[in-house]
Amino acid sequence: MIGREICLSGLLALSCAAPVSAEVRVHVQDTNGLAWLVYECTAGEVVRAFALDVSVDQGQIVGISGFLRGLSRPGATGYGVFPAAYRDHLSTGSPTNIDWSVSDYTPLAVVADAPGDTLPGLHSAGVTLELGGLWDPTVPDAIPGPTGTLCALELSQPASVSVAANATRGGVVSAFPGLVIKPVFVGAFVGPSITGVTMQEGIITVQFQGGELQSAPTVEGPWTDTGDIGGSHAEPAATSQMKFFRVRSQ
Repeated sequence: MIGREICLSGLLALSCAAPVSAEVRVHVQDTNGLAWLVYECTAGEVVRAFALDVSVDQGQIVGISGFLRGLSRPGATGYGVFPAAYRDHLSTGSPTNIDWSVSDYTPLAVVADAPGDTLPGLHSAGVTLELGGLWDPTVPDAIPGPTGTLCALELSQPASVSVAANATRGGVVSAFPGLVIKPVFVGAFVGPSITGVTMQEGIITVQFQGGELQSAPTVEGPWTDTGDIGGSHAEPAATSQMKFFRVRSQ
């Protein structure tokens, strides 16, 4: 569980006055086809840990990357302590002697820890993640910032990605004793897609993401590359024939 104590010598829990309100936003961001989990503290909150359920509406989550490994330090702040992986794959002792680069050390939760409230994991439609932060409270620059990324998830195909708190593991846990954080979660569609179409003065403009725009005279094709990969394509609107658009993964 994310709330269980991990004993790393030389570290102390952060203790200071709590802010009046506590809303932390966690949202999904599509960056080059990866589903990045991004957090934002809106009123001076400091988060100790995130326990999250992430799921897709089609396909599978097939990889995880982009996460911090180990303690939060100046120049490399964030959430790099993963309770289950720490227990199962890292040797105990002084944190200065821990090899945080072990390949099995990831934020993925272990189903056996809470079978009734843990998603299956990689190569399924959902993962449960545990990400905790430990830092030296005497070093202000070691404290995770008010905004940042947690990790990136690789998908087997474009999908709507949703994120929610994992209640068994505590959800979003404050570093301020006694402060209960109210998290806000926002999902997103990740992968190649057309995001908007506008028509003005005889010009059609197609907004898209995640690849190269293609066009065709029918839904069945033949599909032709437009050469546009920058997210926007404009051309005169043809009145004598229909045209269809799609985005091809690069």
